[in-house]
Amino acid sequence: MENLFRKSQLRIHMIGICGVGMSALAGMLMEQGHKVSGSDTEMYPPISTQLGMLNIPLFKGYSSDTVEKIQPDLVIIGNAISRGNPEVEIVLNKRIQYFSMAQSLYNFFLFNKEVIGVAGTHGKTTTTSLLAYILDQAGMQPSFFIGGIPKNYGKNYHVGKGNYFVIEADEYDSAYFEKVPKFMVYRPTHCIMTSLEFDHADIYKNFDEIVLWFTRLKNLIPGNGCIVYNSMYPHLSTINSKPLSVTKSYGRLGADCTYHYENEILTISMDGKQVQAKPKIFGHFNYQNIAAAVAMALTLGVSLGAIVTAIESFEGVKRRQEILYSGNYLTIIEDFAHHPTAIKNVLHEVSERYPESHIIAIYEPRSATSRRNVFQNELPLAFSDADYVFMKRPYRLDKVPEHEQIDIEKVIDDIRGQSIPAIVCDAVDEIVHETFKQIHNKHTVMVVMSNGGFDGIYGLLVSQAKKQFGSD
Repeated sequence: MENLFRKSQLRIHMIGICGVGMSALAGMLMEQGHKVSGSDTEMYPPISTQLGMLNIPLFKGYSSDTVEKIQPDLVIIGNAISRGNPEVEIVLNKRIQYFSMAQSLYNFFLFNKEVIGVAGTHGKTTTTSLLAYILDQAGMQPSFFIGGIPKNYGKNYHVGKGNYFVIEADEYDSAYFEKVPKFMVYRPTHCIMTSLEFDHADIYKNFDEIVLWFTRLKNLIPGNGCIVYNSMYPHLSTINSKPLSVTKSYGRLGADCTYHYENEILTISMDGKQVQAKPKIFGHFNYQNIAAAVAMALTLGVSLGAIVTAIESFEGVKRRQEILYSGNYLTIIEDFAHHPTAIKNVLHEVSERYPESHIIAIYEPRSATSRRNVFQNELPLAFSDADYVFMKRPYRLDKVPEHEQIDIEKVIDDIRGQSIPAIVCDAVDEIVHETFKQIHNKHTVMVVMSNGGFDGIYGLLVSQAKKQFGSD
């Protein structure tokens, strides 16, 4: 095989291009001057629109003829693609060079940067977004690659001229031929560990297996690199108990850690230095994310002024506590929450933010873990701050082995056992119809939670709200 990187312009074909990460990578490769094409089975806005604006040729469905026609120098195979895919089969048969998305990021963008990986079960996207924004406000011209869209930028990637590359370092595996967490492929110089709980039951047998990979991540960080971790998670403290790099921890005031933070007017302190700011994003969960980003920024020597400016002007991330509609009678909030811990935190934060309101939780079990019975007993407890719960039947439950499937009827019964009315619905139209019947004389907050498209329920709820109560 010839050395790919002798060519200044490559023909690159991406199989599964419409994923959030793959579409961002496509844009980055275009900016480098490469010719990019892609194929996927489902193409819908906003990603299809974004790729169309970049003039990237798109092929609907997978066909060996596509690869024959393009004659690519390199093929990038997405995480969701498996053996048996006709494009994968011809790539293998013709010995065309191929990378995973993670390998592509490393070989084209990360290999000569000081990579800051943000890993953890919760909070990765917000923490990555804020840290990138802090470094940007400090004039460091960072690059970033994020699993969500920071509102301050309007896109989830940027290739900057500076030395730092901030990347959301996912523990999910990379590709069918690379069954290791993406963060292992990124080879970070520095790392934030935001949290550690069991997740991704489709690829990890148990919690110990995830702990092992986070231990291996710790062992990737060079001696002159740094690790910042959340002291609230005992396993993270254990993993980092014998440091091989500069290692700092963060936690609430009074905890045994390096950086301490308090709520409300957020105060983060260490060794006499104090950051005090009024963030726009709210809730204890977000204060942890802010503390993580600030702790890393301080460790890297960023000025206090740049940090405060960034915190106070940071708009948050789309689909993370994002207000879709706000009126006198109703507020609709969208969140990516799907793990019981995230659901519980979001609902608690909303109930504190709107203490006099009627809280309606609307949830879709869509992720590979939430469709399984791993959290059968924990999930009902996550809705304790809701006044009413609507749930959609789990997405494509038939794809989960029968003995592993969540019993959604039992979840509903267990929620009702907490004296919280709960209903499971087959379709989003039914959910929309039933939820609006629950709006009475009290201000209502609907919190809509899914890690997917939820069959377009967001637009349906907003349309109904405008029809019933007028524009927000």
